[in-house]
Amino acid sequence: MLIKLKVQNFAIIEDIEISFKDGLTVLTGETGAGKSLIIDCIGLLLGERAASEMIRQGEEKAIVLGVFDNQSPIVKAALEKANIPEKDGLIEIKRTISANKNVVKINDTTVTLADLKNIMSLIADIHQQFDMVKLFNNENYLAMVDGFNARLVNQYLDKYVNNYANLKKQSDTYHSLVKRIDEFNKNQEAYEYAFNEIKALNLKEGEEEEIASEITLLENYDKIYSLLMESKELMDGEALSNIYQIKENVNKLSEYQNEYQEYLSRLDNAYYELEDMFEEIKHKASYLNYDPEHLDALIERSHAINNLKKKYNKDFNELIKYQDELNELLKYKEDYSILLKEEKEKLSTIYEDTYTSAMDLHKVREDIGLNITKDLEKTLSELGLTCRFNVMINGKDKNPDLDISIFSDNGIDTIEFYIETNIGEGLKPLAKVVSGGELSRIMLAIKLLYVKAQKINTIIFDEIDTGISGDVASKVAKKIKELSFSHQVITITHLPQVASLSDHHIRIAKKVNNNRTYTTIKELSLDEKIYEVASLISSGKVTDKQLEYAKEMVMERK
Repeated sequence: MLIKLKVQNFAIIEDIEISFKDGLTVLTGETGAGKSLIIDCIGLLLGERAASEMIRQGEEKAIVLGVFDNQSPIVKAALEKANIPEKDGLIEIKRTISANKNVVKINDTTVTLADLKNIMSLIADIHQQFDMVKLFNNENYLAMVDGFNARLVNQYLDKYVNNYANLKKQSDTYHSLVKRIDEFNKNQEAYEYAFNEIKALNLKEGEEEEIASEITLLENYDKIYSLLMESKELMDGEALSNIYQIKENVNKLSEYQNEYQEYLSRLDNAYYELEDMFEEIKHKASYLNYDPEHLDALIERSHAINNLKKKYNKDFNELIKYQDELNELLKYKEDYSILLKEEKEKLSTIYEDTYTSAMDLHKVREDIGLNITKDLEKTLSELGLTCRFNVMINGKDKNPDLDISIFSDNGIDTIEFYIETNIGEGLKPLAKVVSGGELSRIMLAIKLLYVKAQKINTIIFDEIDTGISGDVASKVAKKIKELSFSHQVITITHLPQVASLSDHHIRIAKKVNNNRTYTTIKELSLDEKIYEVASLISSGKVTDKQLEYAKEMVMERK
């Protein structure tokens, strides 16, 4: 139950606080006073998106705070799952809206908008004026039907979603294979030619670098040979002997001073390293040969490799990899039909599993639809609309070609609402035959059934009685009042029939002060409520007769 609403700097609302109670609370007031803004603020508490344009002119941020009573074990479990602490049996929601960011907190814990929406859907439901537009679009009907028994639907939906995910994955695998086989069949000769052409070169990893190194060596043979021979002569001279003598001298010095021990160790390492190096250089000098025919062969192979790289637009390592890929592609060409058959059998099995789970979900929705039909006809009759109603759950047939387009994220169902408001006219799509007043009653009936099915404690109506009057208005008022016996109901109304039945009556008004508009609120006393009901009856100045009639309406219903 909503206990308190506090709003600061939201549109024309500067700073208000409203306390809410059990039963039926009505909000009345002139157009533009801010009644719908109050509903919008409650909507923010339930997870609606916020817009920075709603911040009051000249202010940096708007704050909407609401406090709800929390006695539901389901809600407590949802809070615990989201790691939100309890707060003395209450749920405090705070929305801070600024130009840069919107902060959502439940019991001082920052949460996502999705978390807020999930938790608050267990506590309250809000009907806003545009909600009736949903009845004109059958794409909205599936969510409406599922909402009547979301817990049961979700059990079957979770299984279906898992199967559908597997189906999409297998379908992708299968069709990718089909595409590969089609591509292979079209390009088999080209693949075989490319494989043989690359294979003929007998490429080896690292070969390209080795060839480049050898070519550089042979093309610069004279310079390299000259430098090696000069180095060999120096090595054959006294270079190494002099370093050895230095090492021996340092060895003797270390006998007199310990500090030379470190030099001795370093000279030892350097001497033996140089000795090895000299031997390797002498070896290279001794075995260095110039072979012009080998150089020509290397250059020719390098050109052949570069031509292939250019032809297939691949570097050396990619060529080797491409050769392996082509080898695999060609090696299994005889097995493609077997592999394709196996993948199709897998697809067929998963397709059947998915369709079975979709049909299980379909049957659940059919049962829900039957219950809705029965209860809705009864409720609409009580609202003065005698009719036949039918919730048609249309499932799709299996596709013999295993086309998965019959499936969607929510199953295989489309839903249509049919209604017959005039006997003998036959059932017709709801969106094409109902009037505005009938639409209001149908949406009210749906909401009445929904909150009872979901055991939601608080329901908010924003002018759900639009377009109705007279005896129908009295029946609607009676139905809303009946709902308030077991639920907290907050509603904006222009109907005196509804206002007269209220347990609590709040008037919303606006005033202008220093060229700024402000919303004001006032909970009405009994006399003030009677006058407000009279003003709803009147289209102008309130007369004594209207006051008397309003008093009769209010007192009769007390």
